[in-house]
Amino acid sequence: MNLWKRKNPERRAERRRKALSFLGLYLDDLLMVSGGVCFVAAAALRWGAAAGLATAGGCLVLFSVLVARAGRR
Repeated sequence: MNLWKRKNPERRAERRRKALSFLGLYLDDLLMVSGGVCFVAAAALRWGAAAGLATAGGCLVLFSVLVARAGRR
């Protein structure tokens, strides 16, 4: 008896597609947040803490708009 073979390959393929879709969404969000962190750090280094905080606020507003639009799909 081979334990590695599944009886239903279609179900396994569907689970794999769902997992890859979730992973892609997670990595996409992680990339967006890390890009925002880079913007904030650059603004803080160049123009000071106030510019860094303003950039952080702008990034948060942009991220919330993108998440709201993605939720409507």
